[in-house]
Amino acid sequence: MTRNKIKFSHTKWLLPLWILLIGSIVLYMIAHAVQQDDFRHIRTLAELNAVTYGDNMIADLYAGISITDTLEQLLISTDGRIDKFDTIADRMMADYVQSIQLAPGGVVTDIYSTEGNEAGKIDLLKDSKRGKISNYAKDHNITIIQGPIKLKQGGSGLVVRNPIYLEDENGQEYFWGFTIVILRVPEIFEDSTNALSKFKYNYRLSREASVLDKKYVEVDANCDKMIRPVTYNLTVGKEKWKLE
Repeated sequence: MTRNKIKFSHTKWLLPLWILLIGSIVLYMIAHAVQQDDFRHIRTLAELNAVTYGDNMIADLYAGISITDTLEQLLISTDGRIDKFDTIADRMMADYVQSIQLAPGGVVTDIYSTEGNEAGKIDLLKDSKRGKISNYAKDHNITIIQGPIKLKQGGSGLVVRNPIYLEDENGQEYFWGFTIVILRVPEIFEDSTNALSKFKYNYRLSREASVLDKKYVEVDANCDKMIRPVTYNLTVGKEKWKLE
């Protein structure tokens, strides 16, 4: 009888322990499932925001690029002449625009605004740093982007060069030169990057260095390192971009 009592006593002690153990395992599994579900929800939300703000950034970039297209239309309508360039450029300036330029024959002759940009009057097709990519743009008739580059006035910028082809009196196409705009970074993307920072996202915007160099370079970021970021891939002209 004593042994039976001891056995029964052990059983009474073990039963609550097993219930507690099993209950703890079940609670852990439920908590883990909830945590995983929350993680998936947060990641899905990050993916949606990456698409939204990535598209907004590219739209802002195209708004800057369109300045070179407007100058192109003016050149076409005036047979390659732009009178009162400073007045026209002044009306196209924005907070994110560093300068607007004309480069007939590939040589930069007109810059607005001139202050701090005088050294930019160079032959793009023969320049050691810009010649290869500028000749590629000329030969393939595609708009190119270089940068980000350090601006002498401070900060960084993206250089957009649009090769212009006009028709002579015989209807033959000829290379007129480039219309150019330098866009300030991060100002060009400010609305989107401010929103991402407000939502407490770390982000990094990168692009292929050029159509001739597929290595990605950082355009703008608010952190040094990212861990398992969601990535949204974009295309601007012939170049690939990504927002992480």
